[in-house]
Amino acid sequence: NNSNNTSKYTSGVKYRSATSTQRALDELKRKRMEAQEKKRALTILCLLAVVAFAVHFTNKSSHSDGIEAIYGKAFRGSKDKQYGDVKDLGYGGERVPSSQELVPASKEKPSDGQVAGNNGGEDADFYSTDYELPPPVEKEYDEEHNFLEPLRHFADVKDPHRPTDTALFFHVPRAGGSTIKDMIGKCLKLVQSSEVGVRDGHDKDSTLEVLDVKESKYVNVDTTTVPGIQRAVDMGLAAAGVADVVVSSYYHESAALFDLNHQGRAFMMMRNPIDRAVSMYWHRVKEIGDLDAEVSIEDYAQGNGIENNWMTRFMTNRMTGELTKDDMEQAKQILKEKFLIGLLDDLDETVYRVMKYNEWKFSTDETEKMKQEDCIQDLITVGSAINPEPYEIPTRGTQAYALITWQTQFDSKLFEYAKQLFDEQTKQWGTKERKKLLKKQKKKGN
Repeated sequence: NNSNNTSKYTSGVKYRSATSTQRALDELKRKRMEAQEKKRALTILCLLAVVAFAVHFTNKSSHSDGIEAIYGKAFRGSKDKQYGDVKDLGYGGERVPSSQELVPASKEKPSDGQVAGNNGGEDADFYSTDYELPPPVEKEYDEEHNFLEPLRHFADVKDPHRPTDTALFFHVPRAGGSTIKDMIGKCLKLVQSSEVGVRDGHDKDSTLEVLDVKESKYVNVDTTTVPGIQRAVDMGLAAAGVADVVVSSYYHESAALFDLNHQGRAFMMMRNPIDRAVSMYWHRVKEIGDLDAEVSIEDYAQGNGIENNWMTRFMTNRMTGELTKDDMEQAKQILKEKFLIGLLDDLDETVYRVMKYNEWKFSTDETEKMKQEDCIQDLITVGSAINPEPYEIPTRGTQAYALITWQTQFDSKLFEYAKQLFDEQTKQWGTKERKKLLKKQKKKGN
């Protein structure tokens, strides 16, 4: 009975023999080896893919170098000698190696904290762009616009900024020009050329130098007079690249300073012509003293010292004779093509645009940057060379107002057109806030 019971409880169990266990172990070992072989093969394939990828791009680079060697100058820009070798991308733009900074050969790399200018005193990041511009080409004008030909070496407003451009501040008297010059010199520490640079006998210097005068820097040439401009031309001011800003009221004469590869980049400040004329009257009576105090503003406006359409005449170079409708249209065209517009009544916005247009930047040092910003805000609030005593603007209906209006009739039309251009230039040069405001105004208008 015991044997039967044992058989009963064990008959369903199968025992593995020694040989079958070994076979199982061998099978497990074989599968492990297969998995290892697959892993090794996958690793080799990945390595081969990486090598093939590297070989492909090495060959592509060698091919590009071969093209450069074959075509040579056809693939080089006009600035190779000055800024080093660059390679064309096939559409005119030229790539600058990321480690290369476009600093003119004649200049030393600026130290940290310097303010970016288009010439002297650049910030190191100022020229660190991905692409260099194609070489400039001479502008050509049809017969209708041949009056622009003498101004061809002034960049158009729509033209991109080049490292060899020099800003020209077309100074309209009594329109906030002194304030702008102080911002340029005292706040931004940029180098100017104006009458200040030839004081103390520096008009006799035989070479160009940068002088420190009362917290500002000036080149030793005077671009505010015609003889001074000629001296600056003879000394190669623009090509030397020592001035960040040329200051002059002689727009046409100053065109001689520039050439195709060293162009001028013009901007100006504008003010209501009637307000400007009245300010000039009191400035001459109270400060300069070249106008007798007994000369009333009515006498002044009748032709006893008043300027006749100053902006239109200096912009078109029509210094004598009666102005015509054609002169007016030419002045508008010059303003549109060649000038970034600044408005005295909108100084905060103007300063932002002027800096953006000329690619001027604040110091990279935060403390110095705060000082520069405070300096500019103080000048915006207080101004420079303002009339020391308050005065009244003649009101409509008075003889003085009528006479001044007649003497400034072309300038008044030009000023209204300039305000229109100021709004148009907002898209490219304006602050974000002004762009938003302009969009809202357009929506309401529609």
